Parts: sequence; structure tokens; C-alpha cells
Amino acid sequence: MTVRIGFGRTDLTPPLGVELAGFGPFLGRRATSVHAPLYARAIAVASGVDGGRWVLVSCDLLGVSAAIVDDVVARVADATGWHPGEVVVHATHNHSGPATVENVGWGEPDERYVAGVAELIARACVEAIAALAPSTVRHAVVPLEEFAHNRMLPSRDPSLIDSGVHVLRVDHGGELAGFVASYSCHPVICCEETSAVHGDYPGEALRIVEAAHPGATGVFLQGALGDINPLYAHGPADESMVALELFAGRFADAVSAGLASAEPLPTDGDAVAVVKQEIPYELAPYDLDELRRRRDEGDEVTAVSLGRTVAALEAGEDVRRPLWMHALRLGPLTLLGYNVEVFHGIKRRLQEAVGENCLVLSTTNGWLGYAPTHDAYEPPADPYPAYEVPIIACHLPFRPDIEDDLVAAGVRAAGLVGGAGSDEDWWRGAVVYECHLPSFRDGSGDGIGDLEGLIEGLDYLRDLGVDAVWTGPFYRSPLLDQGFDVSDYLDVEPVFGSLEKFDRLVAAAHERGIRVIVDYIPNHTSDRHPWFVASRSSRDDPMRDWYVWRDPAPGGGVPNNWTSEAGGSVWEYDEPTGQYYLHSHLVEQPDLNWRNAEVRKALLDVLRFWLDRGADGVRIDVAHMLLKDPEFRDNPAAPGGNHNAFDLQHPDFGTQLHVHDRRHPDTFTALAEIRAVADEYAGSRLTIAEIEAMPWADWAEYYSAGMHLPFPFRLLETHWRADLLRSELAALYAALPDGAWPIVALGNHDRVRLATRLGPAQARVAAVLLLTLAATPCLLYADELGMTDQPVPVERQRDYFARTHGGVSRDPSRTPMPWTDGVNGGFSSAPEASLWLPVSHDVERLNVVAQLADPESMLRLYRALTRLRHASPALRRGSIAFDIPDGGTEAVLAYRRAHGNDQKLVLLNLTDRPASVPVAVTGRVLLSTVSAAGAPMRRVVAEEFELAAGEAVVIDVERDHADH
Repeated sequence: MTVRIGFGRTDLTPPLGVELAGFGPFLGRRATSVHAPLYARAIAVASGVDGGRWVLVSCDLLGVSAAIVDDVVARVADATGWHPGEVVVHATHNHSGPATVENVGWGEPDERYVAGVAELIARACVEAIAALAPSTVRHAVVPLEEFAHNRMLPSRDPSLIDSGVHVLRVDHGGELAGFVASYSCHPVICCEETSAVHGDYPGEALRIVEAAHPGATGVFLQGALGDINPLYAHGPADESMVALELFAGRFADAVSAGLASAEPLPTDGDAVAVVKQEIPYELAPYDLDELRRRRDEGDEVTAVSLGRTVAALEAGEDVRRPLWMHALRLGPLTLLGYNVEVFHGIKRRLQEAVGENCLVLSTTNGWLGYAPTHDAYEPPADPYPAYEVPIIACHLPFRPDIEDDLVAAGVRAAGLVGGAGSDEDWWRGAVVYECHLPSFRDGSGDGIGDLEGLIEGLDYLRDLGVDAVWTGPFYRSPLLDQGFDVSDYLDVEPVFGSLEKFDRLVAAAHERGIRVIVDYIPNHTSDRHPWFVASRSSRDDPMRDWYVWRDPAPGGGVPNNWTSEAGGSVWEYDEPTGQYYLHSHLVEQPDLNWRNAEVRKALLDVLRFWLDRGADGVRIDVAHMLLKDPEFRDNPAAPGGNHNAFDLQHPDFGTQLHVHDRRHPDTFTALAEIRAVADEYAGSRLTIAEIEAMPWADWAEYYSAGMHLPFPFRLLETHWRADLLRSELAALYAALPDGAWPIVALGNHDRVRLATRLGPAQARVAAVLLLTLAATPCLLYADELGMTDQPVPVERQRDYFARTHGGVSRDPSRTPMPWTDGVNGGFSSAPEASLWLPVSHDVERLNVVAQLADPESMLRLYRALTRLRHASPALRRGSIAFDIPDGGTEAVLAYRRAHGNDQKLVLLNLTDRPASVPVAVTGRVLLSTVSAAGAPMRRVVAEEFELAAGEAVVIDVERDHADH
């Protein structure tokens, strides 16, 4: 493993006369004595020239303030040149904190000490970076049975406590340089009543181990170090020293055993990977008068903490603070840190989702306080003051679903730092977003969406919960077919940006944990492409066979009867050379000849060009059309017509059965070659195949051709009825090959918009279906706003498919994304007449800013769904099984998702009337499409469950009675 690690250590013993602010207020007194020196210990990790790097300082100070953290980070960055995002301050929260600040309210700090503490903490980081050296890393987990129980578990369930202490041993040149130990959250020492430093056994344990290994530095990582539970406080004060020595000794023994038994970490994959991301979150609704009452009637701690909160609110200040997620990957270990105290239930969920080698800690900054689990809002039978912490230690309480936010962020961050080969199946359960570039956001001010606009929208996509963005075509093009008419595969159309802008997009997206999927258009080019210009120049040109040319039929006329999706024949006569060329779409889009080896090589090199630039995958345009019948036989007529009511196609196209101009078996060989190129690259470069609706058995064959995700358009073309959808979904999963995984879309740039087709209420139900199926969901831009089709005047239309006689325009479903209620909906600063297409007529309501402010908006529903999906192993990658409620099968679609202990039941009422559904589970409703955000969670018992008209719910299953 190519890794460099360094350690640094600084004692933080305060000057004489400092009165420490400790756990005293809870006990009615102050802690005023120090048993051992306070400390800051840092570990710096770096890997290779371009690898990740990270420095973490662990200091035993309760509630280190945001100002101190910012000061430490700035000092380290200035002294070392490292990026501020690579510096993490971890307050180990052992209730000994001289740096406790006023907004926590647990005593007053000594100003002289606080003024100098940032410099001392930063010194440990700087020393650790200076000490970086090639290292050998070994890992052990040492059992520590019956050490302590976890105060955050009302059930006192010992199975939820960490099974042992994680120990990382780091050697430089064969000698022990340092070690890292991590154990549980809030393990409680239950025999103490003292004014000494509370729960400092880990710090004391590290000093014991360091004494046995001179020159080595230890770092302890944990959300809270062995606190004292006031409910169990008893006995004389000298028991404090007994407890401290007893538990510190036992912990030191465990760490020493780990150092002796540690095994080398595997060297596969990246040695070090790091990510830091901001987590969007919301506070629970609050009533200022109620907060004032709590302040006035509460105890000392409540009055101090809420007093400042109320004062800030009365002054109109924003009490929210940034919430961060840090992640470090070191060999097989994933370290996840939050700048908020997390309960053990969150750690347990993360370990279940990420794996047992997931260490979770809280990089507390004081002003965020605790992020409780759901049962913190349901007082336990054995209450403990910590359950009041959301009121007394935070500015305001978090919403109950903050647990899902934190778990979802941790899962995503763990995936980002997984390293090469760690998650080859990242696309399973990922959320894909089709931005349709010209309509997403204009960053240049010319009225057309572009790469710069997409870069500006990445934070929005991250907060929406998007894992991958599908850009749409941006290559050089006359733009007669939205860019699918390519005139140069290896350059960017200037109206969209440049190659440098694309590189910036990839880098910016990857920084946010978003992968980039580009369009791959191998079936046809623009007639302005140099290849076609050469091909049509002469029958003898070397590139003549790069396209499909045919002589006229005997007696004259087109070579066969094939009809185009744009209307009319697929054949266009080229008078100078006396032959017809094939165009499956517009006349200006000639089809390439994939039976020509040079064509295949050139197009596979195009694929490599974009994968080399960092694209994470490709969406293959009309993948089912690459090779046609080599005999060019006529298509049979379609008795009674073959019109597709769900597609926006020219009527000519539905007059025949398209059996010879697409889906030829030889196509699978070409797709296999495309997949082989994708497999040349590390990190699982994704292949998404656009194919038309077809029988499920035929759809499944595209998996055998190597496609990761062939689109199942048959589902999109199913009438919105529960029994019909269930039948199609059951057939989809029955046809799915072993080990395969589907992708699902309910909106597409070639179709009528979802909210237009279903109406606003059922569009909300559709959102739940899309984001809870066992599939990778693909969202069409602005469907998350509930945007409907917008009429586009003929003179403003961009879609040349509509310009043929009888053609149908797809522009109404492609109008610009509305960001604000301002000029042009915030899409562009250009004059309205210069816009790519007109903005929505309902822009005042259907815009991002307005919907973010509305807890019941469509956008907030989508954000809640993606958050829930990322936080739930069952919804992300679990199995699916369909339930058939008794009666009303046309009304309710029901299915279960399961992964390990995580089970979810999804109920969808696809009608405009209430429906009663028999359920055989006990649990709680996590999400409803009709309940107001923040409403109390409905309990579910094993009986009839009442669904409102157009309601969809996701139920967390606590017990499945059908299994008993």
C-alpha cells in the first residue's frame, strides 16, 4: 500500500486559575479539577501524487466552537498549503471542555485559554503533516465485552454495542509510529460522582499505551468518550479515580492487544480517498412563544441555551449552521465523520449499509449538538436527559428525519471514497438525472442551456440526491435534432461550451459525488460531418462505405418500404452519385454502416475519447438500430395500424411492423464491442442502452449483449392502472437475468411529460413508484417540479421532426427549467425572444426557489424520497416482492423491499378515491404524498390501512406478521 502517514501531539493543559466548564450544570455544580492534561492528537494521511490526503485532529474538548474550528483549519491550511476541506477537527466530547462556548451553555470558558487554544490544536495538525512518511498499516478488532452500556439505547440492547475496539497500527521503517483506536458511542461508566474530568478513560488509556511505546502517538476517535450518566451517579468522589483507572486500564489492554495482533491491510484499490460534502438539512418547526416558555420555566441549562437561541431568533438571525460529512477510505476501512453528535442507531444503520469496517465519529463543533434517532422523539421507558438535548443543546431541534439525512449522506460519501474496484456496481440503485442540456440552465447568457449552466446547477442536483447526471448531447452539431445530429464527435458545440468546460464539469461533479453520463450516438451523424461529406462526394471515395448506400429499386424509386420516425421514406436520393442513402431519422441524419470495420473502430475510438476525459458512462442512442437487415427486405404492413399512443412519432411510422430496419441479431455483437471498451476502464464505466418498447424476453437479451442497463420503455407505455402496472412489473422482474438490474424512467425527452399525462396528484404517486422500485431511477429534468407540457408556437419550435408534413413536435416537453419566479424563470439572462424555447406559463409556482420554500411541494417530495432511498439498504438495492391487496386491484399497487433487517412496504393508490388495504405488518409511515411535511408519523398495525385518494406511502416494517 502506497501510503504516507504522520502523527502530531500537543498538550492543551490550561493556564493556572482556569475554571473548567464541564458536566456540572446537569449535576448542579461545576467541574473544577483536572486529573490529567488535555491534549490534541492528529493523524495525517496522504497517498501518491494525485491521491487523497486528510488530517484529523482529535481533541478532548466539549463543544469546540465553530469559530475555533474555522481558526484551526485556516491556520493549518496557511502553514501547510493543504486545502481547508482536507482538515477535520474532531472534538471527542468527554465533558471536560475548557473551550466550551456560550452557545452551548455548559459553563463559561476562560477567555485567555480560548484565545490560544486554536493555535495549540493547529500545532498538532502541522506536526502530523510534517511527519508524513511511508507507512505500513495493520488493522485489528479486539473484543471488549461488558465494558459499558450505551446511554443512547433505551432498550439497553447489548447487541447494538460495538463488538470491539478497532485498532490501526502504523509503522515507519518497521517501528511503531502511532496508532488509532475507535470504540462505540457513549459507553457509560455507571459508578461515578466526581468533580474530576468526566469519562476521560480513553485519553488516560492512550497515555498508558504511549508510555509503553515511547515515540508513538495515539489518536482516539469517537463521538463521545465514556460519559457519566447522572441517573447512576452515586458513591464517594474517590470512586471517580477507581473507575478511571479501572476502565482506562481495560481499554489500554485492548489497544495493546490490537497492536500485537493487527494484520496487514489489503493493498487492492486506492490506498487513500477523501471526500467532504455539505449536507442539506431542515430544523423542526418551532414556535417562538413555546421556546420562550421553555426558557423561562426551564432549569439552568435550558435557560442558558435557549436564552441565546430565542435572542438570536428575535434578532432575526439565522440559527442554522452548515452540516458537514467527512469520509476517509484507508484500505478496507471507511471512516465517516459528522460535525454533529450522532446517536448509535445512526452508526448501526451505517455499518449495516456500508459494511462492518465502517467507523463513525462525530466531529462536533458545539453549535450543532445532537442528531437524535426517531425514538428520541418517543420518550423511552427509562428516560435520560440526553433525550432533551435537541431542545437544550441545539439552537433548535432537528427534524426527526435528520437520521435519514445523515445515513444517506454517509452511504453516498462511503461510495465516493470506495476506491477503484470497491463498488463496481455503483449504478445499482443510483439516481440518474436527465438534464437535457439546452433546457437545463444557461450559464453564458445566450438563451441556451450549456455546460457552464450545468456546472452552476450541480449543487442543486447534489441536494436533490442525484448520483449521476446524463448530460444529453453537446457535440458539434447544426442542432436540427437537439444535438443528436453530430458533425464532430470529438469537440463541443460552441453554444454549449468547450472541451475545457467539459473537463471542469467532470471535476466539479466528481467533487460533489455526482457521476457524469454522456450521450454516445453511434447510429448516425449529421450530413455535415466530414465523414459524410467525403462519403457522398463520390462512389469511389474511401469513406463511401462508411454510410448505407443503395441503388434505386428495379424500375426506379426507393430501395424498400422502410418508413422514418420523422415521416416518409428512410431513403434520400443523392442525384450526383445516383444512389440513395439511409436515414432512420431526419434527412440530415444519415445512418452509419456498422458492418464496416473502419466505422466500428472509429466509433469505438470516439467512446474511448470521452471515457479518457473522465465520463463515467454513456447512454447509447437508439442502441437497437445499429445494424439492419443486410438483405434490406421490406417491412410487413401493420394490420389496423401500429401507432404508439405514448410516443410522439410521425403517423407514417406506425403503418408497418419494423422488423427489418431495427433489432437485427447482429446488433448484439456491436453492443458487446461497446461494452468491451467500457470494461477497459476502472471504476465500472456504465452503459445505458436506449431501446424501444418490446416484449420482456426480447428486452432481456440486451443484458446478454453486455449492456448494464437497457431501458424498459414498455413500462413507460403502460396505462396508469394498478393491475396493469403490477402485471408489467412482475413480467419485467421475471425476465430479468440472474444478477442483472433494471433501470426505470417514467419521463423522457421524447414523450409527453409525466404531470401532463397523469395530473398533479398521480404525478406525486408516480414519484414514489419511480424512487422505490428495485431499479435505477432516471428522472427527466423538471419532473421533480411537476412541470407540465408548455405549448410552443410554430415559429419558436426547435424540433425539426415537426417540420415534416404531419410531424409531431417534442418541444412542449423540453421547455426550460424554471429556477426562480424572475425574468425567464431564472433560466437565462438573455432577452426572452432569444431563449432556446419559451419558459413555462406557470413559472411563479413551478420554480425551484418557490418549491424549496414549500414543505408540501413536489420538489420537497422528491428530495425526501431520494434521502429515504439513500438511507435505506432495502430501497437502494434490496429485493422486491409484490403484494396483492384483497379487492381493488385496479386501485392499489403494493410491494415490499427488503435487505437484511431493513424492510419497507410501499402502497400506491392510483385512483382519485380512498382505498382500504389489508396489511400484515406493524410499523410506521415514513413518507406520504398527502400528509404535510413534519406531520406526526402514523403507526401501522396488522389490519386495514386507509389510503387517501391519490396517496402513496412508504412504511418502515418493524414486524412482519405474515412470517409468524
